[in-house]
Amino acid sequence: MPTSDSEESGGSVLPAVNGANGSATGAKPPLLLLHGFPGTPVMWEPLLPYLTPHHEVHAIALPGHHGGPPLHVGADEHVVETMADAVERQMDELGLDRAHIAGNSLGGWLSLLLTDRGRAISTVAIAPAGGWSPGLFINLRTLLIFRRTQLALGTIYGLLNELAARPRSRRLLFWDTVAYPARLPGPLAQQWLAAAADTPILNTVLKQSPHIGAPKALPGATGPIRVAWGTKDRLLPFERTSKGWRPALADAEWVMLPGLGHVPMSDDPELVAKTILEVTSNGANGAN
Repeated sequence: MPTSDSEESGGSVLPAVNGANGSATGAKPPLLLLHGFPGTPVMWEPLLPYLTPHHEVHAIALPGHHGGPPLHVGADEHVVETMADAVERQMDELGLDRAHIAGNSLGGWLSLLLTDRGRAISTVAIAPAGGWSPGLFINLRTLLIFRRTQLALGTIYGLLNELAARPRSRRLLFWDTVAYPARLPGPLAQQWLAAAADTPILNTVLKQSPHIGAPKALPGATGPIRVAWGTKDRLLPFERTSKGWRPALADAEWVMLPGLGHVPMSDDPELVAKTILEVTSNGANGAN
């Protein structure tokens, strides 16, 4: 477990795991990992040493994101629902009728929609997006953060990529998204920036998301559901952006992750992995 904000994680970042840990018929139960917006599967890399002993891990690139399948969203379509349709197709291609599902931010939103569709054995949604009330100031603030980031990526990407390699510079670049930027491995930070600079669905998500939100109910949801939120989430603060999920998740377990940020996987990999594994062990193989 990390002990200091100034510590630098060593080692190289693994390539994105995309069904590479065995088939869906293997001995270990499948675990589907869904990253946030505009992210990449390598954001889950710090957790893999803890998760792979227990699960076949499938960390996929989301549709419309860097490395993911293309996504077309019609003029009258809900971008996140359309993305959930496409993730279901990805699950089908992997041979996953059902899986344990853990998602962060947009991935958390998708994990809950997939749970409602009967695709989850158990679900862990980490700081799920969509829990805002459409039109609130917090939506506009978050939108401005993303727009500011995209402007910077479009004009000084090379400089940002160089700065991402330095622990002190990462404090500035990732202050909104992680609680302890110095713990974010430099190669992972650089791949995150590369993914953010290459997200085809970006403008559609930014246009629609402030005006849409969580469903009022998830009548098809079964199995254990846990919602986890970092107490230092600066991008989607818990008190203002979780309320929209409460009606749909009245029976879910809600836990706080002390001192962790919006994308907490590098903040404390051991704690985040434990938060997932406690739920997947309860869900077992879908027998309950």
